[in-house]
Amino acid sequence: MGPSGRGGGVALWWRCGDCGWRLSQAVPYGTVRLDLADLVSVAYSAMEATCGPESWVTRSAVATGWWSSVMAPVVPFLKLVHDTGVRSHFLVGIGETKGQGASGPAAVEALSASGLLQRRRSRPRPPQRCGRVDQLAGGQISFSASHLPPTAAAARRRILERKIQDRYYAGHIDTHDALNLFDELIQVAGPSSVRAINCLLTVVGRDCPALGVSLFNRVARAKVPPHNITYGILVDCCCRAGRLDLGHAAMGHVIKLGFAAEAIVNFSHLLKAICAEKKTSYAMDIVLRIMPEFNCIPNIFSYSILFKGLCNEKRSQEALELIHIMAEDGGSCQPNVVSYSTVLDGLLKEGEAGKAYSLFCVMLQGGISPNVVTCTSIISGMCKVHAMDKAEEVLQQMTDRRILPDVATYTSLIHGYYSLGQCKEVDRVFKEMTRNGVQPDVVTYNIQMDYLCKSGRCAEARKIFDSMISLGQKPDVTIYNILLHGYAMERSFHDMNCIIELMDDNGIAPDHYVYNILISACAKEEMVDEVMHIFTKMRQQGLNPEVANYGAVVNLLSKIGRMDDAMSQFNQMITEGLAPDIIVFTPLISGFCSCGKWEKVDELFSEMLDRGICPDTVFFNTVMDHLCKNGRVIEAQDVFDLMVHMGVKPDVRNHVTLMHGYFADGKMDEMRKLLENMCSIGLKPDVVTYSILIDSYSKNGRIDDALVVFREMLDGVKPSIITFNIMIGVLLKGSRKEEAKDLFDGIWAKGLVPDVVTYSLMIQKLIEEGSLQESDDLFLSMEKNGCTANSHMLNAIVRSLLQKGEIPRAGTYLSKIDERRFTFEASTASLLAALASGGKGQEYKELLPEKYHYFLEQGAD
Repeated sequence: MGPSGRGGGVALWWRCGDCGWRLSQAVPYGTVRLDLADLVSVAYSAMEATCGPESWVTRSAVATGWWSSVMAPVVPFLKLVHDTGVRSHFLVGIGETKGQGASGPAAVEALSASGLLQRRRSRPRPPQRCGRVDQLAGGQISFSASHLPPTAAAARRRILERKIQDRYYAGHIDTHDALNLFDELIQVAGPSSVRAINCLLTVVGRDCPALGVSLFNRVARAKVPPHNITYGILVDCCCRAGRLDLGHAAMGHVIKLGFAAEAIVNFSHLLKAICAEKKTSYAMDIVLRIMPEFNCIPNIFSYSILFKGLCNEKRSQEALELIHIMAEDGGSCQPNVVSYSTVLDGLLKEGEAGKAYSLFCVMLQGGISPNVVTCTSIISGMCKVHAMDKAEEVLQQMTDRRILPDVATYTSLIHGYYSLGQCKEVDRVFKEMTRNGVQPDVVTYNIQMDYLCKSGRCAEARKIFDSMISLGQKPDVTIYNILLHGYAMERSFHDMNCIIELMDDNGIAPDHYVYNILISACAKEEMVDEVMHIFTKMRQQGLNPEVANYGAVVNLLSKIGRMDDAMSQFNQMITEGLAPDIIVFTPLISGFCSCGKWEKVDELFSEMLDRGICPDTVFFNTVMDHLCKNGRVIEAQDVFDLMVHMGVKPDVRNHVTLMHGYFADGKMDEMRKLLENMCSIGLKPDVVTYSILIDSYSKNGRIDDALVVFREMLDGVKPSIITFNIMIGVLLKGSRKEEAKDLFDGIWAKGLVPDVVTYSLMIQKLIEEGSLQESDDLFLSMEKNGCTANSHMLNAIVRSLLQKGEIPRAGTYLSKIDERRFTFEASTASLLAALASGGKGQEYKELLPEKYHYFLEQGAD
């Protein structure tokens, strides 16, 4: 048979010498999509099965214009058939369609050289065909089950099934391939095809679950009996497609078919979907009640899904109870390391570090050996709550069980010790890490450098940076940002510029965050020209400033009172299509408040609301603070009321700001109302709030009211030493020495230590009352307790002694001022000179250090 049609092409035919069964196909050049060796194999197997191995089998391969690389695989196959001893006669007719092929003769020569090709001058007579070959679009060849003999279809099906499974397990099938192969297989599919169909459904279901459901329906129409695994894929596709209802329906069908006892995998797909929708309680009902009713015993995977679902819903306590029930039940399904790790992780995420550590110990006691992930998780959790002793115990357990810590394990320990400031322990962990052959990664270096930079130790951070590079580690932009931020805190602009240059040298382009660090650092130093230069440089490098960049500039210009320039930048930002946020509006409005341009404040406030920006507590506090400082406390109260009306809950700071305003206005009752309002809306007044109210009552002579507030504070808030100093000072000033002394004695009971101000108040009062020995004893006790007198305290004591006429004692304290090289204050010098004017200058010289005779002489003159 010769080829037909237009253009160069390939004509293939096979003829059985006995029965006349014939197979033929014409394929255009360059469009062959079926492996020729597979085609030959199918035809040979089909005829061999039909006619018997001793029959004459005729094969023809006419390949005009085929590339030699296509024909080459055929030659060994034909030789293999020849070597089997089957009596085969190969008749090859060579024909060309219109358009001569260049490589056709080369292909024929390749067959001739193999000794398997016999040339014929005449074309073999096409016999009557027993089947037909369907030609699909694009040259793809497939065999129709309705026309091929049963044995031919079966052979083709077996090859196709094997090919699908081989490619599936090798990971060489994508969704497009799977759809094409499914179309091809479904035409010849039989009961044995279900394994290959499962492979194709799995591939399609991963990316197109809805399409996977559709293909399942075609399987059913093809009368291929689905396997339990097939139904599992269907349930998974329904759930992944977001149709949990269809997943339930499919699961019900599985149970009706009697697959329930084998449907553990199908239940797993359904459980995952249910837990993903935050319905873990329903999933628990399925596992603990429904599955056992259908004789489907849940396995560890079913329970693991429940553990994960409960922990994702922040119900780790229930997961903990469930895992204890499993362990205590003693059944065949016992929790494994994955189960424990899941619950441990959930407990740690919910801040239950103690319970997590206890569960870890239970796991070890139960003979479950943890892996490195489990140990690292519990170590990280212990480090976050600063339980470093327990973290070290877990590390020792790893050593005892020969579980090698990895870089994440050591990094967690390093982070924990750094957060506690225990640098020596950090060095120890680093040495152990190096000794065990574990190299630090970028995260480890980040933690180290971040801690050092925040501690003002950028020089040490730079050494780590340099050592990182020497070890072949490539720093990322985060590490550069850490160094830049550290240098910015130290105001080291030269080092910041060096880092920027180093980034350029290493091909790391500065991003908006980097430039914002530079802008903010310059803005703090009010380096306006440098900030504008950075803006220009950003644009030159193709980076348009973002809202955060503009916010830093607007903040700087507003802070230094250049409101016209600030508005110019604000308008430029809007022109460039950027929407200002609350961080931009707040400093801008604050600047106009400072300038007293309240009309502009109202205008910007209205614009902010028109843009849908809701003011926060910081914004309201900024406006209230300016109003209070300008004596406009009533308007500040109106802003406070507006904040409440807009649904913004005032915080402690808002109340304190308003209290300062009322304090300056002398309105004590309004301050008290604010304190009561704080408590009524669930806010807990802090020590600053109470201190303002106490100080206000004290300065207005309302000592009893101050004491009431102070005692109220002691019941709910830990006071500061400053609050004690205020109260003690008020009591001493009101001649209530005994109450002041009781407060002084009670300082230690509150876990506080008196400071230099506390001692100074008590000592001066004792001197004023004439209790000089008691005052000296208290001074010695102060220094013995580690509280060193400062210049202001010694000068105050000297003045009190001079006023009492206790010149010798005053001389003793003047000597202490000299020894410690403190300043001799002008008020003390004036008092000393005034004493000498009474004619006792010469007498006092003998009692005071020589250094101070000059002041006595000045007073005598």
